[in-house]
Amino acid sequence: MDWCLYSCNRNYGDNMNKLGIFTKPIHVEKIVNYLNQYTDIDYIISTDKKEIDMFDFDVGISYCFPYIIDIKDKPWYNYHPAPLEYPGFTNYTKPVEDKIKDFSVTLHKMTNEVDKGEIIKVKHFKLCSCPTSTNELGNITHYYLFQLFKDTIRELAK
Repeated sequence: MDWCLYSCNRNYGDNMNKLGIFTKPIHVEKIVNYLNQYTDIDYIISTDKKEIDMFDFDVGISYCFPYIIDIKDKPWYNYHPAPLEYPGFTNYTKPVEDKIKDFSVTLHKMTNEVDKGEIIKVKHFKLCSCPTSTNELGNITHYYLFQLFKDTIRELAK
């Protein structure tokens, strides 16, 4: 079931953008906890694609959101759990088959072409050994993706 889980209206004036964060249910709790505990960012967070046009926000954020978003009148950014050499909704089968030992996660601007926007920041990491399963690589990657989120989210709210 999709639903809007949380809205934080701090009303700090015109010097901060309100973020519209769209993600999968599994990521909501950690994002909300981080934003509420460590930032003063005004945001809404949702898991429902239909709510993109229902909420008022200045900057859109896709954090592993599994739907294509029609980019219209506001900036959008995507937290992509892989290098852009592995575009689209990430399937870790190919990187595991490629026996990768160097990997990365990417923050990029969104356009109406999937994973073609300007790269904002990449977080590279080395693996001690080649991952043996997609779950193993996915777990490692999501740890680094959340680190990238924490490193960059304040800038996107400015």
